[in-house]
Amino acid sequence: MGRELSHEEAVDLLGAFALDALDLAELQAVDRHVKGCPACTAEVAEHREVAGLLTPGWAAPPAGLWEKIASALEEAPPPLDLAPVIAMKPASPRSTAPGGAPRRRNLGVGIAAMVAVAAVAMVGFLGIRVADDRRRLDRFENQAYADQLTQSANAAVADPSARKINLVSTDGMRSVQAVVLPDGTGYVVKSNLPQLSDARTYQMWAVVGTNKISVGVFGPQLGVVPFKMDGNVSALAITEEVAGGVVASRADPVVVGKVQAA
Repeated sequence: MGRELSHEEAVDLLGAFALDALDLAELQAVDRHVKGCPACTAEVAEHREVAGLLTPGWAAPPAGLWEKIASALEEAPPPLDLAPVIAMKPASPRSTAPGGAPRRRNLGVGIAAMVAVAAVAMVGFLGIRVADDRRRLDRFENQAYADQLTQSANAAVADPSARKINLVSTDGMRSVQAVVLPDGTGYVVKSNLPQLSDARTYQMWAVVGTNKISVGVFGPQLGVVPFKMDGNVSALAITEEVAGGVVASRADPVVVGKVQAA
């Protein structure tokens, strides 16, 4: 498979790619696509995370847990007693059976209680372990996505066919640099916009004719972020909006930049 895969073809193979279940030619073709596609990079990370969670034996029980259960099970069980059932009442620790023999504890109840306690302890342990692994996976996935995004943005900047767009505030104090590839995939690569509160977000708009079309809601801090624009875009603008973004903006642009024709 020497040709480049389309995005749709690569998506169909991501599950097998994550499990290394492709032949060499397919593996190389999907790998080339994934390296340039942040969305596929994130999906591969999700596939591998699920596969990892399905692998048995990943979590070790607390030290000594099963040894304590085994030692209790090694005790000899009490003799079978088929005496008539009578009302239960507290028994003295020193009570004896007929004939003067000490009455033994009911090991069945003790073992059941121990197993129940062990089960609760194991559930708690696994809950902590899963939560801890989830945080580590999130950190790994986020870092991997950020690294891949930075690589993709740098590659776009170096692409001679890409359009470079400078968005500037009216007073010239604030600026954002963006790059757009011929297929409309774009990246914000540099910004000096201040961080907003969590209740606010930066949102990007593509100006097509007299229409403003939202092409990205970026959150309260603007770093390296991707966006996608289509059509005959004449300008890009960024506004400050409520968290989550808006369908139509009434705010003045924070920065705006002209888009040269492709």
